[in-house]
Amino acid sequence: MNIRRIAFATLAVASTGLAACSSQTRSSIGTGAETTTAPSVLETTTVPVLDTTTLPPVTAPPATAPPATAPPATAPPATAPPATNPPGHSLYDEVSPPNVPSGHTDPFLASGVLSNGVYWVQYNGGETMTPDFDVHQAFFGDECVSKAAELGTECDNDYLVLDDPVREIDNLPFADNVLLTVSDQMTQKSYWITPDELRTIRASSPSDGAPSGFGFSSFPFIMTVQNGKIVKFEQLWVP
Repeated sequence: MNIRRIAFATLAVASTGLAACSSQTRSSIGTGAETTTAPSVLETTTVPVLDTTTLPPVTAPPATAPPATAPPATAPPATAPPATNPPGHSLYDEVSPPNVPSGHTDPFLASGVLSNGVYWVQYNGGETMTPDFDVHQAFFGDECVSKAAELGTECDNDYLVLDDPVREIDNLPFADNVLLTVSDQMTQKSYWITPDELRTIRASSPSDGAPSGFGFSSFPFIMTVQNGKIVKFEQLWVP
């Protein structure tokens, strides 16, 4: 046997096998066979994954909240300003004397409710808010002269008071804001007082603040009635 020929044959076979393996490897990669020996870059690349469990929760910014209460409009004062009150008086403030009707005081019925009007009355006392008085009719000026001539008497000092008719009343109340005045016999001036002071001076001495030497006198009163109440009770100085 020729040893050189065997060696060459063996080498040829080995070369053929190596070539076959190389060809098989290329064929597997090119055709996408399931068993490839080439390393895959995608399979060996590690991509880091963000762990969202460690992040704080995302919250949307809150919307601008409206005020708890809408801003109030210009607030009114805690209490409404009081209406302008008429000027008040203190005990024994000097006031104007009463106005005397130009012709006569109002006539009246013998009974029933005393109508709205102006009357000549003589104060007798009574309760604080319900005085006792006699109602007369009086005449002044020219009517005084005419009435005196009719009755056959004189119109002295420009006024005449009838003794008949006369009516006594003790249940007509003073209004809460009654204008009540008394006349000073010495000075002929008029002074503002209260119903309580009227009872006081008729029974005894006046309260502090009265004019020096002042005392109750029996001068008549000009009384104004409205809606069943006495709104004015003004004493008239007469000669």
